[in-house]
Amino acid sequence: MKKVLLLFAMPMAVVSLAYSQQRQVTGTVKGSDGNTISFATIQIKGTSTGTTANASGFFQLGIPGDKTILIVRSVGYKTQEISVGGNSTLSVLLVSDNTNLQEVVVTGLGLSREKKTVGYATTNFATEQINRVAPVSMMDGLSGKIAGAEISTTSGAPGASNKVILRGYSSLQGSNQPLYVVDGVPLNNDRPGSTDIKGSNVMGGYDFGNNANDINPNDIEAISILKGAAATAIYGSRAASGVVLITTKKGKSGKLKVDVASSANYSKVGMLPTMQDQFGQGWGGTFILSENGSWGPRLTGEDKKWGSIVNGEQQSKPFSFVKNNVRNYFTTGKEYNNTVSVSGGNETSTFLLSYGNVYSDGVLPTDADSYKRNTFSVRATTKYNKFSASASFNYVNKVAKAASTRSEAGLGSSLFEDIIQIPVDMDISKFKDYKGKFYNVDNYFTPYAENPYYSLYENGNNLRSNRVFGNIGLKYAINDWLNAEWRVGADITNSGSKTYKAKNRPSAGSWNDGANVEGQTRQEDVGYVRENSDYRGEYNSDLMLTLNKKLNADFTLDGVAGFNLNQREGKIFNSSVKGLTIPGFYVISNSPNTPISSTQEFVRRLYGLYAQATFGFREYLFVTLNARNDWSSTLPDKSNSYFYPAVNAAFILSQALKLDPSVISYAKLRASWGKTGNDALPYLTKTVLNTGQVVRIPFGTLDFPFNGIPGYTVGDNIGNPDLKPEISSEYEVGGELKLFHNRLGFDVAFYNKLTNGQILAVPITPSSGYSSITQNFGKVRNKGIELSAMVVPVETTNFSWNINYTFARNKNIVEELPAGLDQVVLNSVYDAKFVARKGQPLGVFYAPVAATTPDGKTIVDAKGLPIAAQTDGYYGTSQRDFTMGLVNTFRYKDFTLGFSIDWRKGGVFYSGTADLTYFVGNAYQTTFNDRRAFVIPNSVQQIGTDAQAKPVYGENTIPITDDNYDAYWYHTTNKGDAYKQRIIDKTFLKLRDITLSYNLPTSAARRIAANNLSLTVFARNLFIWTPSGNTFIDPEVSNYGNDLNSELGEFRSMPSTKSYGVSLKVSF
Repeated sequence: MKKVLLLFAMPMAVVSLAYSQQRQVTGTVKGSDGNTISFATIQIKGTSTGTTANASGFFQLGIPGDKTILIVRSVGYKTQEISVGGNSTLSVLLVSDNTNLQEVVVTGLGLSREKKTVGYATTNFATEQINRVAPVSMMDGLSGKIAGAEISTTSGAPGASNKVILRGYSSLQGSNQPLYVVDGVPLNNDRPGSTDIKGSNVMGGYDFGNNANDINPNDIEAISILKGAAATAIYGSRAASGVVLITTKKGKSGKLKVDVASSANYSKVGMLPTMQDQFGQGWGGTFILSENGSWGPRLTGEDKKWGSIVNGEQQSKPFSFVKNNVRNYFTTGKEYNNTVSVSGGNETSTFLLSYGNVYSDGVLPTDADSYKRNTFSVRATTKYNKFSASASFNYVNKVAKAASTRSEAGLGSSLFEDIIQIPVDMDISKFKDYKGKFYNVDNYFTPYAENPYYSLYENGNNLRSNRVFGNIGLKYAINDWLNAEWRVGADITNSGSKTYKAKNRPSAGSWNDGANVEGQTRQEDVGYVRENSDYRGEYNSDLMLTLNKKLNADFTLDGVAGFNLNQREGKIFNSSVKGLTIPGFYVISNSPNTPISSTQEFVRRLYGLYAQATFGFREYLFVTLNARNDWSSTLPDKSNSYFYPAVNAAFILSQALKLDPSVISYAKLRASWGKTGNDALPYLTKTVLNTGQVVRIPFGTLDFPFNGIPGYTVGDNIGNPDLKPEISSEYEVGGELKLFHNRLGFDVAFYNKLTNGQILAVPITPSSGYSSITQNFGKVRNKGIELSAMVVPVETTNFSWNINYTFARNKNIVEELPAGLDQVVLNSVYDAKFVARKGQPLGVFYAPVAATTPDGKTIVDAKGLPIAAQTDGYYGTSQRDFTMGLVNTFRYKDFTLGFSIDWRKGGVFYSGTADLTYFVGNAYQTTFNDRRAFVIPNSVQQIGTDAQAKPVYGENTIPITDDNYDAYWYHTTNKGDAYKQRIIDKTFLKLRDITLSYNLPTSAARRIAANNLSLTVFARNLFIWTPSGNTFIDPEVSNYGNDLNSELGEFRSMPSTKSYGVSLKVSF
């Protein structure tokens, strides 16, 4: 706390400034057209003192005798610095600011273009916007701020994966994540610890993050988001789902500069299930010492014996609800993020050195959810005559620990699963002494679950990763309008992970060896260890010519043509063994059993030729033509070449018609059309051999090695020599409008995208000897609208208010599936299926529903429980109705207050957290009707059949009794009605972040030898609102990865977090 107070106190101690005797200066502010400018702001340079001109442009200001420079600003005009000298009367002339016409954006291949020339929607963020809340991951600070982009973090664990989806899902089994490009070179975005070449499936739900998170946000100068096919076609097949362009910071000519960014961030667990507080431990209304549910008698507050009986001893406690029980299990997480960079240069050469360090320990009571990252970067440029060169080198060392976030067959439950099933009258903190006689493996109160503290201390999941990425660029100016450039880059990652589970079994005769009141025995943990090593390499080379030529007084031409070579390769080794001999010794050799091992290797290569030309006419009409042809090694020889063109146009209406800038500052119309391709994963064109792990056959399983003999089997997927690329075509129309000297602005886009020839493994009859065949089939269409708006309601010398608003609505639909295939199952849990069906959105839920009569009445069984219908029913789509974001920024002198709101409306998801809390009776909904007998409303029971043997129904009078009440809430005993409680609305509204910053005046910063100094306090995800149907978990979290599969929902996933912190930035 002392350090934090000092952090605040330091800048405040240097704020006091001495002023000499003041003198009065008056003046008038005019534009270049001679008209006065109303309400311009006039500020004394080096101070926060200033005034505002009146409606006639007149101002009056007292100036200290030692100050001679005024800064004059007005929206729509260039800022001017005016020397007062000895004058007492000034006439200030402001020049119209053509920023809208000169704004530069980074587009395909990392090329910079004026934004006015681009015929598609772009979204750009500067380093200040990216780092305003000191994120460890560069995308964390952009959630809810981009129209048409859904950015989520899959859990609250340190270093957790980001999910970034641009304009909806379009691929059923391919990647829907965007391509990340750093300084023109593609970046690997797989997930470490992966079990396959897709780089998205990870072991046991252990989330160590995605590789794009390795980039230090403080090293980033800007991020550009490209969403449409016309914008991304130049990148080829990898950009079918959009592109995130990252431009890193470079050195600048001038004196040596040192930048320091330091932050401390503290987190608390976020949304947790709302528990009922009326009933305690037991089942069927009866108190049972060894049960893990809250289906017992009503809580009375009286002292009651509880837990196991050990050597005749037993504990006692009040039989009452423990408030904040689950929340109190978690602690305060800590995160420290520091970056220091040194940069400089001269007229011919520049350099930048950067070191970043992140240490994060999450909200679990130990360091089982910790993340350490060290980044080191070197970037340099030089030029000599017509030659120029650039180089970038980045090294990332990452060490992470992750708690299990999903159950895995044979390895027990997830950590959160063990926490949320503890009866509501038991204080979880008591179990921290997991070796104590009442809480150890022998005597933990129930044989049906594991002490959640035991899992933290005895089981583990660790990752260590080393990564190098960078690029070298060489450029030669052939003449003043034509350049030759070669750019080569590499991205190499070597990671290793280990998962281990302790060996234990209850001692003979102990509580959990059958001595409990129910006579149940806890399943033995035989011990387990699994090791994974993962190498990923990506090598990219571009050789290109770029030109920029003014053809005549009216026409300009910008262009690029080039050749691209991209190679990706990897080797993944997994080895695991069950049945450890020596407890606590976690190596593969510590078992008499034969380890199960597998190796996957892949190499894929892509060649591409591309060209782009932009024709400009009188600086207000621009037409861009793109073309690219790729040759992919993952496709058959006869169809491995695919071509995709694109075209976009931009018309600057305000400039062409010379509109009055005081009313219409900028008006632009744009239109685009383009195609992108998407090749297949490696080795799908031929049937391959697999090394034996577990070979699934229609009538059982066979494990290899078998009796010490290794085995190879023909893969269960039939290769397809006729496979073709997946092709997406998209058109987009839109425009930009800025009014009243940029005080009000709009950007709107309408798009329509069709993805054809989906590459998917289609199930076939097992009698063929195979389970699937990879085919091209199906069409998925996405269409929607994106709107961005900005307004500056107030701007004076000392105060301004800026509002930025985003809205997006995307609708996708599966237009075609293969003949004879009703649906494609994308993911499933229990009897709930997440599927693609023709004529419905991509990703809909089907699950059991209650059988009903033709007039809609529920049919119940002899126990009064709904009967499941013969066919599953429709529960909804994962697709949002719309997303909306709002950012407000208030500036008062040197203080800036900002906050952002993120609203995502509609869609449903499956909640495993809801499922378990319903099952054990902890969910507050399970107190319906005070747990007294009730009859299913509007229900009937079959009482016979008519003459045609059709069922005859009568009104149901059979209640669900007290002793059968719990059966109503579980999906096995009430299959017909249970899933409407588990597939729930995923709408949410979040206060994404709030910041308060203070920038010291330059003169004050220099008193500590600094050029700039700013202090920010911030908070993230402080508030979340969800509909009444979701009282369980943040809908953003998922333990099913970060692509389409994740839209199934979550299965007892770790909760999200909320955080608050302070950051300091200093430049010397």
